[in-house]
Amino acid sequence: MTSTGDMQQSSDGSWVRSRGLDLLCLLLLTAAVFLLFETSPRVGDFWWSDAARHAMDGVFYYDLFRSLPFAHLTSWAMDYYIQYPAVTILFYPPVFALIEAAFFSLLGVSHTTAQLTVSTFLLAASYGTYFMARLWLDRVASLSMALLFIGSPAVAFWGRQVMLEVPAFSFLIWGCYFFFRYSDSSRVRDLYIATALLLAACYTKQSVAFIVPVCALTLCLLYRNEIVRRKEVWWSALMFSVGVVPLTIFTWLWGGLNMKQVTGDKWADTSRTTLSGWFYVARQWPHQVGWVVLVLAVIYCVGAFLYKNWRLPNAVTVFFVGWLVVGYLFFALIALKLERYTIFLIFPLIFFAVLTLGRGLPAKLVPFATAVLGIGIFAHTLLTEHVPFVSGYRAAAEYVCSIAPPESVVLFSGRRDGSFIFNVRTLQDCRNLTVIRADKLLLSLRGNRFLFGVKDLGVTEQQFQQMLGQYGVRYVVAQPNFWSDLQSMQMVSRVLHRDQFKLLTTVPIIGDGEPDEAELEIYQNLSPAAQRRTSIQFDLPAFGLTIRGNIGTGK
Repeated sequence: MTSTGDMQQSSDGSWVRSRGLDLLCLLLLTAAVFLLFETSPRVGDFWWSDAARHAMDGVFYYDLFRSLPFAHLTSWAMDYYIQYPAVTILFYPPVFALIEAAFFSLLGVSHTTAQLTVSTFLLAASYGTYFMARLWLDRVASLSMALLFIGSPAVAFWGRQVMLEVPAFSFLIWGCYFFFRYSDSSRVRDLYIATALLLAACYTKQSVAFIVPVCALTLCLLYRNEIVRRKEVWWSALMFSVGVVPLTIFTWLWGGLNMKQVTGDKWADTSRTTLSGWFYVARQWPHQVGWVVLVLAVIYCVGAFLYKNWRLPNAVTVFFVGWLVVGYLFFALIALKLERYTIFLIFPLIFFAVLTLGRGLPAKLVPFATAVLGIGIFAHTLLTEHVPFVSGYRAAAEYVCSIAPPESVVLFSGRRDGSFIFNVRTLQDCRNLTVIRADKLLLSLRGNRFLFGVKDLGVTEQQFQQMLGQYGVRYVVAQPNFWSDLQSMQMVSRVLHRDQFKLLTTVPIIGDGEPDEAELEIYQNLSPAAQRRTSIQFDLPAFGLTIRGNIGTGK
C-alpha cells in the first residue's frame, strides 16, 4: 500500500511541486470548511439541546483552570453547578470540552468560539480524509473524497452544531490514517500514534470504540503468525487497554444513563428483535450521504465482487468492509436509535463511491468525474441543506442582565435551559448571576423525561413560594405551557400570575423550536428575600448524586 503522494521524489523539483499541489488542495478544503462555519449558528441560537451543554462543559474547564480550586475541588464544582446548572461533565468524556476550554482561553468564551472548535475538528477531518485517500487515490480524487465527506448531509449538519460527532470522527480518521501508515511501512511510531488517536476518539465519544476490533482483525490478516513476534503490537494493545481503564471506570460510575440507552427498555421505538430495528441503520444512509453516493458505493461493492481489478489490497478491503459490518452490528444493537449515532459508518461508503468512478470510467474522465461529484455534492449541501437554530434565549439573557443587580438569582422554567444558561455565562454583565432551574426544585428527572420518565416531587404552592424567598429569586424566565401536563409546572404558572410577580416583557422564540416554543416571559419578583448567601440542595438521579452548595458564591 504505497502512497501515490510519496512516489518519485526526484531532484528535479517534482517533489516540491507535489507538495505545492497538496498545499493547494488543503487550502481549498480550508475554504470549504470556512463556508460551513459561516453558515452555522453562532450567536447563542443553539438548536440541539446537548449543543449548549457541550459548550458549557468547555466553559466549566475554562473557569476551573482559571480558578485552580484544587484544595476544595468538590465544593467548587458543586457551587459552579448550582450557579450554572447546564454542565454535563459526568455524562460525556472530557477531551472535546478540554480542547474547547483551550480555545476559550485564546479567543474568549462565546458561541462563536465553541463552534470554531468544532469547525477546527471538521477541518482536521477533511485533511485526514485527503491524506488517507492519497494512500490509494490520485490527488484530484482525494480532494473530491474530502469534499464529499465534509459535504455529506450528515457531516455538514453535525459539523455546524456544537456536538461531539465530528470531533470524534476527526480523531478516528487520523487514527486510521496512521494505522495504514504502519501497515504499509511497519514503522513503530505510526502504530503508537494511531493507538493514541483512537484513544482520544474514545475519550471524545465512547461509541468510536467499534473500530478497535476492526484494526485487530486487519493486523491479524496482515501479519498472520508473525503478529505474535511484533512487540509494538503488544505494547499498543497494552497502551490502549490501560488507557481505556479510566474511561471504563468513568462510564461505570456515571454512565448509567448511557448504558440504559444501549440496553433499552419499554421506551425503545425499534426492537432489536425486529427487521425494522436491524434495517434502521441502513435507512439512514440515503439522507446521511445522499442517493448518488449510496448508489455509487453499492456499484463498487458489486463491481469488486465481480472484477478482480476493482479490488483493493486484501488488508484494506477487510478493514473497510469490517468498518461497515462491525459498525453496523454495533449501532444496530444500541436500543436508542438516533441518526447521528451512526454517522461514523459513512466514511467507507464515500470511499467506495469515489472508487467506483476510478475503476469504472476511462482514465481521462476520472479526474473530471470525481471533481464534479465532490464539488457538486458539497455545493448542493451548502446551498440547500437547512441549518436549524433557535433564537430568543440570548435576547432573554441580555434583557435580564440589563436590569438585574449584581449576584441576582434567576429562576428558569423552559425547554432550553442550557441555551439560556450559556448565554447568561457569556454575557459580561451576567457573570455573577445564578440561574436556578425550576425542574430541579420540583421534579426528579433521569435525562429525557419522554424516555426515562419523570417524578413529580409534590412541592406545594406555599413551599414553592418559600423557596423563591429563601433563594432570593428576583426574576423568572418562563416558557408558557412548558410541560403543562405536569402538576408542578401548572403550579409554576399559577404562582407567576399572582400579584407578587410583574410581567416585564415577552421575548419571541424564532427558528426551529418545538411547536409549543413561541415566546419567553420575563417576570420580576416584587418581594424577593434580601439574603445574599444561601445553601441549596437537589438531587441528580441520573448520577446518583446530591448537589449541596451555596447560592451567591459567584464564579
